[in-house]
Amino acid sequence: MSKILVTGSNGFVGTHLVKELHDNNIEVVGVGGPMPASSKQPSIDQYYELDLNNKAEAEKIDFSGITGVIHLAGLAAVGPSFENPMDYITTNIGIQTNLFEVALAQKSFPKFLIISSGSLYDAKASMPLTESSSVIPSSPYAVSKIGQEQMAGYYGQRGFTYIIARPFNHIGPGQNSGFLIPDVAQQIIAVEKGTAKEVKVGNLEAQRDYTDVRDIVRAYRLLLEKGNGGETYNICSGKAVSGHEVVQGLLSAAESSIPITEDPDRLRPSDNPIIYGDNSKITSATGWRPEITLEQTFVDVIADWRGRN
Repeated sequence: MSKILVTGSNGFVGTHLVKELHDNNIEVVGVGGPMPASSKQPSIDQYYELDLNNKAEAEKIDFSGITGVIHLAGLAAVGPSFENPMDYITTNIGIQTNLFEVALAQKSFPKFLIISSGSLYDAKASMPLTESSSVIPSSPYAVSKIGQEQMAGYYGQRGFTYIIARPFNHIGPGQNSGFLIPDVAQQIIAVEKGTAKEVKVGNLEAQRDYTDVRDIVRAYRLLLEKGNGGETYNICSGKAVSGHEVVQGLLSAAESSIPITEDPDRLRPSDNPIIYGDNSKITSATGWRPEITLEQTFVDVIADWRGRN
C-alpha cells in the first residue's frame, strides 16, 4: 500500500483529496492546523497538527515509509496577496522548502506533487493555455507559485522526483466564501431563508475554466501515480464558462426565482474576457478527464450551503 503525506489535509481541497486517496486504498498521513473534533477525518490514518512555516515543527514529520507528498498547504487566495505580498512569498515558498529540507535530512526521497496554479499564465496569450504558454507574475500570489515551482526544480537537483500541477478554477461542496460560486450560493440560501432579498454580483461577462474539486483531486492522485518526473501538467476542463452561466446554473439548482443586481463594489473591470486551458497533456499521461458535470456541481454546492445554515 502506498503511503501519501498530504499537507493542508483539512482544507477545502485537502478533505476531498484525503477521501480520494482513502477510497483507492492509499494510506494517508495528514498535516494541517488544529482540527475540531467534529471535523476529524476517518480517512486519515495519521495526523500531524503543526505549523509548517516553523522548521522545528516540520521536523516532527517522520518521512520513513512515505512514498509520495501532495503539497496543498499555503496561502491560496489571490486578492489578499496584493496587501500582504511578503506573507505570500515567505509562507508559500518557505513551507515547501521546509518540507524538502526535513525529508532530505532524514535521507527520505518521496515523490513530490507540487500544487501550483493556472493563474500563472499570461491571460493575454492565445487560448487555450498550454503548459508551454508564457508565464507572467500578475500578483504576489503568482510570484509565490513561480517560486514554488523553481524551488521544486532545485530540489530535483538534490535527488527528489517532483511533478508540477497547475489547476485552474476548482469548485465544489466545501468551498468557503471569497469566490464567485460559493458567494452566489450563500446569497441564494440567504434569500431562501428570508434574510436577503436579492443576489448581488460583479462582472459576469468574464469566462473561466471550472473543474469540480472531486475531479481535481482524482487528477492529483493519478499524476502522483503516472505523471512524469520534472513535468508540468494543466488540470482544467478545457472549456470557458461565463459568470452569467454560473449564476443561472446555481439558480436552476436551487429552483429559485431570485432577482440579481449588479454591485459596483464587486466589479472588476480589468478581468480578461476569456481564459481556459488545454488538458491534453494530463489526459495523455494518465487518462484523466473531468467526469462531474457543472450541473451536478451546482446541485451539490447548493445542498452544501443549505446544510451549513
